[in-house]
Amino acid sequence: MGIRGILYFIVIASAQTLALGQLAQAQETRSADRDGASDYDQTLNDLLTQSIVQDLASVRSECMAASPVYRLDCIRQGLELTSRRTPYHGDYGPMRDALRSGAVSVAPIIEAHADDDQGRLEVKPGSNPRFKTRRYYAATKAGSYNDTKADAFKALDATQSRLLDIGKRTAAWNKAYTTVSIAVASLADVLRK
Repeated sequence: MGIRGILYFIVIASAQTLALGQLAQAQETRSADRDGASDYDQTLNDLLTQSIVQDLASVRSECMAASPVYRLDCIRQGLELTSRRTPYHGDYGPMRDALRSGAVSVAPIIEAHADDDQGRLEVKPGSNPRFKTRRYYAATKAGSYNDTKADAFKALDATQSRLLDIGKRTAAWNKAYTTVSIAVASLADVLRK
């Protein structure tokens, strides 16, 4: 082993020692403090709440551009994607759960009224600036559109009500959760057009 090999070994060993020290320090930082909250807990703030509202607004715009038979699945996937981007620790955890629950409650409606004769609608990556992934929307039967809408309104109303109920904890929660609840309610407008 030459000089280069020895120097390489020393550099690698030093880097590993440094990394282990930083890992230990990070684990201490992440541990719960005296009141039980951890550094992962996300408190309510206007910037993050507005980001969630913008996510839902972009879902609304995307769904409005789709044919009416694809809109319900667009809403379902939009709620799911928005819930994934919502923090799950701290004050936003119940909001994330409510959005995900809304997406889950819409799924059986789509399955019950699915139109297997129509192909799935492909949304190309980057067509929505907030959700850049490729997605496929399932069609619902045009003949059962009124029944589908009625069931979807009930599911979206339940999601909105859940957000409003959760927001009753404090004034700050009420403000944030009501703001997101209004954005969820705007998704129902997509089905009315």
